[in-house]
Amino acid sequence: MTATSTEAFRKPPLLRQLTTVAAGASGSALFLWLAVPGGGISGAMLVVTLMTVFGIAVRIEGGLRTIAMVASGVTLGAAVTPETLRGIATYPGSLAIMAVGVAATTLAGTAFLCVFAGWSRATALLATSPGAFSYIISVAPRVKGDVPRIVVVQMFRVLILMAVLPMLVVETASLSGGMPAPKNATTNLDPLWLVGVMLAAGAAGGFLFERMKIAGGIFFGAMLVSAAFHGTGLAPGRLPGELAFVGQCLIGSWTGSRFVGFDWRRLPALLGVASASIAISIATSALFAWLASTLLGLSFGAAMIAFAPGALEAMTMLAFAIGFDPLYVGVHHLARFMLLNMTMPLVVRYWLEPQIKKQSGDKT
Repeated sequence: MTATSTEAFRKPPLLRQLTTVAAGASGSALFLWLAVPGGGISGAMLVVTLMTVFGIAVRIEGGLRTIAMVASGVTLGAAVTPETLRGIATYPGSLAIMAVGVAATTLAGTAFLCVFAGWSRATALLATSPGAFSYIISVAPRVKGDVPRIVVVQMFRVLILMAVLPMLVVETASLSGGMPAPKNATTNLDPLWLVGVMLAAGAAGGFLFERMKIAGGIFFGAMLVSAAFHGTGLAPGRLPGELAFVGQCLIGSWTGSRFVGFDWRRLPALLGVASASIAISIATSALFAWLASTLLGLSFGAAMIAFAPGALEAMTMLAFAIGFDPLYVGVHHLARFMLLNMTMPLVVRYWLEPQIKKQSGDKT
């Protein structure tokens, strides 16, 4: 990713962040009014992303990002019920299938970019790896990876998934079975004092996870705390709808703001090859999601979102917005990030670096 200037990497003023979120909220409201699947999050993301094209949006950071993660995590945890907790027994088998799917998705995308686009092995692999973005960008120069190409594919994949995946899941709903949509069906709201307790406890749990260096720590920690409250019956009701809207709007706006500093001029030249590689990734993920749903009796829609090569926070919130179990989806995305963070250094060490050394030796 190339920035338009060093200003893109300075902490933006809170007022400008709030202005960006307000614009995202208008997109959320519009998409919800149009009944777009997952519109609360995708509407905000698309509006803020469009703003980045014209240099209007700023990154959502600092305290506002923390509020977004805690509010979203607590909201998602409220969808957990004792019934959904019993579904945890299916997680090990599903996680195993997902792990194989991650490898297959990465290899399929890498093969396409190497064979049909003529990209180097390093550039193709790092561009199609569904996670570990920070490590990928840091290691790319060392293995002679083309950083702009890598960033275009990685960032464009997030945009496409958020825009296309909700409609894809809804259209394939006929394949769903086994795992029910776990939205809390009660009409009773949790009392405000209890909501405050969960927000405070969720923030504490989130900061603990963050200090433990867990991917999406604040978000995932807050979700697990809220899930514990609702899954055990300590919080028997549901959270106010306004909190859910705030969470979806903030996560969508934050996702869109990640494109601040992105050099959009590079996209047209790479649009075709990036779209094709992303389509291959989605299709491969869908194949393994179908396999998991068939073998384990899971909902295809939930498995599709859980296996999709997208961001943890965005995909988990998307699952909640459509009506699937956010705990199931969140656990799978966290596992994917942990898997990639453990394996990518080994792949770089034993598969990419030897090729670079060999090429350097051939030239001398």
